[in-house]
Amino acid sequence: MSGRVPLDPEWEPCTLSFLARAVSEFALGRRVDIANAAPALRVLIVDDNRDAADTLAVLLELRPPATGFGSGGRLVVRIAYDGLEGLRVAREFVPDCLVSDIRMPGLDGYALARTIRNEPALAGTKLVALSAFADAEHERRAAEAGFDYRLTKAGDVQELLEVLRMIEEVKQLATRTRELAEQNVDLAGQTKELLQEVKEDVRDLKQEVKDLKREVRELKDDRNGGSAGSG
Repeated sequence: MSGRVPLDPEWEPCTLSFLARAVSEFALGRRVDIANAAPALRVLIVDDNRDAADTLAVLLELRPPATGFGSGGRLVVRIAYDGLEGLRVAREFVPDCLVSDIRMPGLDGYALARTIRNEPALAGTKLVALSAFADAEHERRAAEAGFDYRLTKAGDVQELLEVLRMIEEVKQLATRTRELAEQNVDLAGQTKELLQEVKEDVRDLKQEVKDLKREVRELKDDRNGGSAGSG
């Protein structure tokens, strides 16, 4: 559907030539890498309005430091210009977050969300509906389709950045939880091995005690036999 993403006031100093170059890079490569650091969050934008999609991608990739995430991570953004292409890219890219328009030809945003929700490999992808709709019917259909968040195109891009920040924090928490779980598994394995060693040591000790008792008993028998013979 048509519509432009409004530029954040902090981006007004950016020149038109710079934005034109950045948008052209998106059109050719579908992504712009600003730094060599590893990406913190993968974002897929799906919108049949190329101007809106490209502009939003530029704003996300080149966000001012003030809107940067606490981890210092950056975003890797890809774009698809219709629902079917969005589904194909999502399967290849496996985004952490998919930001989708609603009214698109072929596969609209609702159908795209339902399809994504039925893809096991994309179970961890958060879905954001970004459209001009804000009525109750849209809220209901978006929720039924599986969207996690619903934003309007008339809103500030900062709202989307806040959503992405929350998604990143959840992702980091999940990663940390998984690491702790793996450490617990390793610790459990080490504890099991230690307990096995202790059991073996106790078994050996019991055998040594048993042998010692037998030797004492034999010694007593020898003494008792010698006493009886001398008597």
